[in-house]
Amino acid sequence: MIDKNDSPLEILETSHAKDTVLIIEDDEINRGILGAFLEEKFDLLEAENGKVGMDVLSVNYKKVSVILLDILMPVMDGYDFLQKMSQEKRFKSIPVIILTANNADSDQIRALKLGASDFISKPYNPNIIVNRIEAMIRLRRSFEMLSAAVWDNLTGVYSSQFFFARADQILKNHPNIEYDFICTNIESFKIMNSRHGRKTGDKLLQEVAGVFKSVLQKHEICGRISADRFAILLQHRECDFYKNIENEIAKKFKKEMADSLVLKFGICEKPNHEDAISSIYDNAMLALNSIAKQYGETICYFNQELQKKAQAEQDVIDNMEEALEANEFVVFYQPKHGIKENRTMGAEALVRWNSKKFGFMSPGLFIPIFEQNGFITKLDYYIWENVCKMLHERLEKNALVVPVSVNISRSDFDMADLDQKIIALADKYKVPHNLLHLELTESAYNDNPEQIRKIVESLHSAGFVIELDDFGTGYSSLSVLTKMPFDILKLDMSLVREIKTPAGRNILSCIVDLANRFNMQTVAEGCEDQETADGLGELGCNFIQGYFYSKPLPPKEFFEYIELHR
Repeated sequence: MIDKNDSPLEILETSHAKDTVLIIEDDEINRGILGAFLEEKFDLLEAENGKVGMDVLSVNYKKVSVILLDILMPVMDGYDFLQKMSQEKRFKSIPVIILTANNADSDQIRALKLGASDFISKPYNPNIIVNRIEAMIRLRRSFEMLSAAVWDNLTGVYSSQFFFARADQILKNHPNIEYDFICTNIESFKIMNSRHGRKTGDKLLQEVAGVFKSVLQKHEICGRISADRFAILLQHRECDFYKNIENEIAKKFKKEMADSLVLKFGICEKPNHEDAISSIYDNAMLALNSIAKQYGETICYFNQELQKKAQAEQDVIDNMEEALEANEFVVFYQPKHGIKENRTMGAEALVRWNSKKFGFMSPGLFIPIFEQNGFITKLDYYIWENVCKMLHERLEKNALVVPVSVNISRSDFDMADLDQKIIALADKYKVPHNLLHLELTESAYNDNPEQIRKIVESLHSAGFVIELDDFGTGYSSLSVLTKMPFDILKLDMSLVREIKTPAGRNILSCIVDLANRFNMQTVAEGCEDQETADGLGELGCNFIQGYFYSKPLPPKEFFEYIELHR
């Protein structure tokens, strides 16, 4: 059992069942004596001369902890073995204890110069041998732990922990030098790693680190913080310097893999040397994250506007749970106008945040944050339940109801038994399933198509109406239509707004015709004037949603609206 108070070395020792000792000794009797002393505590490998020992070591060097080496042997003696061993980098960290009956200083000095670590004299004392070996193993492990703490094994730059400690030290010791703190990452590195394999991905990281190391001057350092993220502390440079690094790495990568590499830089320029290194890093990361996934944006400097934005986002995160408990999120409804029926035929549920602390907030301010941190799943369920409650209350009063569309976010599909949860929610409030339309975007489908297809088919079989939102803005819309049981296509407002152009009108006409061929209805979003409404009607669109008919309305106003337009 490893105690939480054990030292790192004790933990390492506990994790090793037995260390391996390689005995290179030409005398079979001596090998037998050593084996008898050591076999209880160590796994043993044996060789009768230096040449055989080198062969054994070449195969087993990764597990050999210590070598016991005789000096006077036929074929290859101990000195030649040490000489050959010193030429192999992979053997460098393995300690060698010399077995000798000759205590001459000159022989010991020669062995030490060739890389020997210690000596054991013949005849052998069992306690001395075991303790010398164990001490050597502890010393080696201490060195390896220190090395691992300082250096990143893959790239040769500083490890994350040591980088921050060294960066802090440099800033404190050189208060008159202007530095920049830079965070970098490779855009879409995970995809590249998957496409080309880990070996190629590791080589790319090594090349990136190599370029960074090549530009370092005195009192400048680089560290690998995580998979493809590096941090660099440099004396202040101009922006062109970072562009040149980006271009150099991109050229190397394209030559290797014929792909486009995008290296991004977040820079905290000339930070206060007295600031905490963690705060400086956070500022550089804030700049880096602000340009993530933004095409053409590769370098960003930290500024106060970014800090204000980050603080605003954090305020949202800090208050979201309390706001949900306090019912500060309000469901609004935007009517859908049936063209042939000339009346309200449905609505879409949209959320607004009426915050006691921040006032009325647009969803554009908080929805992206919730999608990123995962809170969107709680909010979506809250909306579904509010819609079900509303429909239940209207049905109980025999008041007019229309089908309501609710959104299913990509994150919702990670919810265990999502289909059963939605079914149970509708049944709890006695809402006919066809009154609840479920919207999902094409991009959500692309993330895990098989999982999502099964869930959607289950919901469709249970009587829910399935809508494909933002149709026409993705990359695989046509293939989606063949694989999923959609009932309604929602035409994105970016397409609807182009109806006044010949090309835009032709595209919309083709989509409406396509929907008809698949026995699907169409909803056009973003209609803002009579001309657009007339054009959509002429094309055969079924429903129109937009400010021309109504903006999103709070419940009371929505009920009044549908009664007026029934």
